[in-house]
Amino acid sequence: MSQSQEEAASAPAESGVTSATVHPSSAASSSSSTPTSSSDYSFEDAFEAVVDEIFFDPVEDEIEAQIVEQLFRGASPEVRRRVAAQQEAMRVQKEALRRQVAESRALSRRAKEYSRLLRADVSRYTDAQMEKYQRELRRRSKELFGK
Repeated sequence: MSQSQEEAASAPAESGVTSATVHPSSAASSSSSTPTSSSDYSFEDAFEAVVDEIFFDPVEDEIEAQIVEQLFRGASPEVRRRVAAQQEAMRVQKEALRRQVAESRALSRRAKEYSRLLRADVSRYTDAQMEKYQRELRRRSKELFGK
């Protein structure tokens, strides 16, 4: 088998595995057998992992740096300084976006936990349990809404 035939034969297997791990329909079908709350977390965690891999891959940064270095090998010092400044500005923006995404995810998780707490069946709680539940509800409400 020639090299191009080997590459063609191995490519579908690799792409099939990759697409199967992130394909939304496969996640939805596998989550149908589990309870809604746990499937929500597993799908969201998988989605967040894919987003992180796509947007925040450090290997891509290294590859980009190598490409830029090759492209600007014969460039003047002024052009190199401008490109370096642009790259630094983009790196700072990417870090800010990373922090913003992490804060948004944390807020979203807290809101979901608060929502689950609101939907909890408290009809059989004892007085002590109800008091603890109310305290936790107030604490989370203050944490989320500042009130």
